[in-house]
Amino acid sequence: MSYDTVKNMIAGILNGLGYAESTALEFAGASVSEFGNTYILKCLSGEMGDNSETLSDRFYDNQSWQVQLAFDKSEQSELINYDNVHRKKDLIIKAIDKPANWENSVRIQKYKSWNILDEKNYYVLTIEIRIIDTYIY
Repeated sequence: MSYDTVKNMIAGILNGLGYAESTALEFAGASVSEFGNTYILKCLSGEMGDNSETLSDRFYDNQSWQVQLAFDKSEQSELINYDNVHRKKDLIIKAIDKPANWENSVRIQKYKSWNILDEKNYYVLTIEIRIIDTYIY
C-alpha cells in the first residue's frame, strides 16, 4: 500500500459520512464555513511492525493517522452542542472501525484515541487511527 491508498481509503469513509477534506492544515484561523462539514487528515508517524525483520517478501508498517473535525457552537446550549459532537464522533468511529470499510485495503484499521478540544467558538474533535499496512516487495 502507499500513502495515497491509505489516505484515499480514510477520506472515502469520511466522504461517505458527508464530510469533505479541508484545504486548511489546522482549524485555527479557518473560515467558519469549514466547521461542521470538513475534516483535516494527517499521517503522523509510522514504524516497522513486529516480525517484519524476519520476512523476506514483505514488511508491516504501523502507522498513526489523525482526523480532525471542527464544529461551531451554535446558539443552542453548550450541553446540546457538546452532545452533538459526541454523537458525530460515535458515527465516525463506527465507520472507521467497520471491517467492510478497510479489509480490502489494509491489514488492520482501528481507532486508537479521541479527544474534544473546547475552543472559544468551536469544538475540535480529534480521532487518532491505528493502521497496520503491508508493503510487499
